Amino acid sequence: MESEETKKKAESARREKLRKEKPLVFEKIIRLEERFKAGMATPAVDICFDRVCNLKCRHCFVTRFTAKERTLTPADLKKFSDEAHELGLCQLVISGGEPLVLKDIKEIISALQPDKFHLAMSTNGYFLTKEKAKDLKAWGLDKVKISLDDFDEKLHDENRRSAGAYKKAMAALFNAREAGLGVVIQTCVTHQNCRTERTVQLAKFAQENGFAVDVMIAHPAGEWEGRNDLLIDEKDAAYMREVNKLYPALHRDTFPTYGIDRGCGCVNSNLHLTQYGDILPCGFLHISLGSIFEEKLGDILKRGLSIKHFKEYNPLCLSGEDRPFIDKYMAKLQGKPLPVHWSEVFTDEDFSK
Repeated sequence: MESEETKKKAESARREKLRKEKPLVFEKIIRLEERFKAGMATPAVDICFDRVCNLKCRHCFVTRFTAKERTLTPADLKKFSDEAHELGLCQLVISGGEPLVLKDIKEIISALQPDKFHLAMSTNGYFLTKEKAKDLKAWGLDKVKISLDDFDEKLHDENRRSAGAYKKAMAALFNAREAGLGVVIQTCVTHQNCRTERTVQLAKFAQENGFAVDVMIAHPAGEWEGRNDLLIDEKDAAYMREVNKLYPALHRDTFPTYGIDRGCGCVNSNLHLTQYGDILPCGFLHISLGSIFEEKLGDILKRGLSIKHFKEYNPLCLSGEDRPFIDKYMAKLQGKPLPVHWSEVFTDEDFSK
């Protein structure tokens, strides 16, 4: 088991690397705790530039978004990143779909101004060759988050509906590490697969290879809309905390980050920007807080923080764990064009006085 001293040294090494490579970003990140204590939200923003993807995963959460005429452009991303920087935000994540199928991915990364942000990318790893990993690092990317649904090759490929997807993802992990990128394994955990030896094996594998594991718990959204049977329970959550004690590489959104315990990260530590300009509280809660094509990011963020469910501390993930919230609010999204406008979901009683 990794000691506290070892963890502190590893974190110190990561911060020193960031200080040398991106001093402006480093200065913002070291102020995170100060901002948190002052009640200032500093969310990482997940950006879906395009939903296009080479795979058809069973748990995809972006398939049901309603197409709109206007979609994001690199120029929109430049304006957005300017506003995010002014607000003191420091972390952006390029997601999809699958970003590495986009022909203009270099332009997209450039538009997000890598010198001002810690930039990550969520990818299935299928096209993350050694050459591509080196390119991403040279273009200013800091980290890749590579999806690995299960430590069992057959189960991963079945969920991704693609033979060979597991081998591609595993190769991508080491290609990224070799290129000097930070490496995170993103894995989806359900009630059915949580308390299995494969969860421990994945955490152990990550720990031994210098990777992290970012647990994405099941949400009743997208292809899993209404699937409350997949949601984790208290025993599942406790199991993951125990695995984290053995292998700290395994992490989930409600665990403390940088020593800060924010609980559910909606708005305070996470936002999602859709392909069509809508800002969501997180990627799994398909409620539009506003559009960047119509309002400034700061005004949208202020609105989000005025909703008490996002402003107040909650130790549970709202959209994947908090059953009363799921039953009352997420049920309002079912069967409707997505995302649903905030005014159709929340009433006056949901706002802080």
